[in-house]
Formats: sequence, structure tokens, C-alpha cells
Amino acid sequence: MLVFGGLALFFFAVTYAFWQEGEAKKISTPVAKGPGEHCVESREYMRENHMLLLNEWRHSAVREGERIHVTPDGREFEKSLNTCFQCHGSRGFCINCHTYAGAKPNCYGCHHEM
Repeated sequence: MLVFGGLALFFFAVTYAFWQEGEAKKISTPVAKGPGEHCVESREYMRENHMLLLNEWRHSAVREGERIHVTPDGREFEKSLNTCFQCHGSRGFCINCHTYAGAKPNCYGCHHEM
């Protein structure tokens, strides 16, 4: 009888997280407001890879002097956080999602004016 009680307690402890009625925290989706119709890359790419793009921009702009990003469809953008903030408004746009995801970007260590 003690074994069944122990197994029941173990089963409860292991499966509690799966059957409890909790809901995932929802955050509002930031809306880009600005002059452009499209971002420098697709929405899907930017959601997953924006830091890769920004790191690439930093490297090519600072180390190689290449300051212009050309998209596959021929549009040109300056490789700068200011380009992003033309549509994405402010630090709050970034901080909202990064806080939710537990990410701690170091952009603002150098870019105080943003």
C-alpha cells in the first residue's frame, strides 16, 4: 500500500506542470511605424535572426567600411541602428520583446542616444 502511495505522489509531482490550468503570458506585438512598407529583410527572418544581421552590419561597417546594405530586391539601407529606429520607434520596441524572452542585448552600452 505504501508503494502505491509513493507512486501516486511521484506521478502527481512529475505530471503537475502538464495538467495544471496555467496560461502562457501574452505580450502585445510591437507595431512598426515609419516611412517604409517593408523591413530590410522578411518578418520571419528578422524575428529569428535580427541579431545576426546587426552583428554582420556592425562588423562590415566598422571593420570593412561597407555602410550600405542591399536587399535581394535591390533596396538600399544604411547599416545603422538608426535605420531600424526609423520604423521601430524607440528602445521600448526592442525592450518589450527582449524582456519577455529573457534576452539581454548589449546594444545600449554604446548606443546611449537610442
